[in-house]
Amino acid sequence: MGLGRASETLQTIRKILPFCRKAVVDADALSALSCSTFEALAGKCELIVTPHAGEFTSLSDIETPENQEDCIKAVKEFSEEKGIVTLLKGKIDVISDGKKTRLNRTGNAGMTVGGTGDVLAGLTGSLFARNSAFLAAACAAYINGAAGDLAFEKAGNGLLATDVIENIPEIIKEER
Repeated sequence: MGLGRASETLQTIRKILPFCRKAVVDADALSALSCSTFEALAGKCELIVTPHAGEFTSLSDIETPENQEDCIKAVKEFSEEKGIVTLLKGKIDVISDGKKTRLNRTGNAGMTVGGTGDVLAGLTGSLFARNSAFLAAACAAYINGAAGDLAFEKAGNGLLATDVIENIPEIIKEER
């Protein structure tokens, strides 16, 4: 997050990723990914990508469908083809590893504020350190959205990414 899209930066990302066993790629770093990058990482690096609709279109060369069923199909096919987990951020998040797909309905329009995607990527990475890619992405989407819902109850549309962060412990310790 926040790396920028300078060609030197994107080249560095492409050089570093093959040395990673696990990685979460979000925001500007998504611009570093290409077919050859996915091929180079196959079998070496478990990868989770967390694009929004526009980033997904750039990454996959698939126009992100508006219809939910078509969107689920596109994410699933992309994930299967690339051998990655995709967490497509949106009103309803779509998480797929190409075999399994989950939808996350937590979250709200107030979370379109800058930084909440960074919180999601960080949360995904922390869960991914000890869990499978699919489980980490699905749980992170839920926790981030639920924490955002609590933040919205307290701050309304003026919520900040830090408000989401502050509510994560409450969501994690909730019994469901």
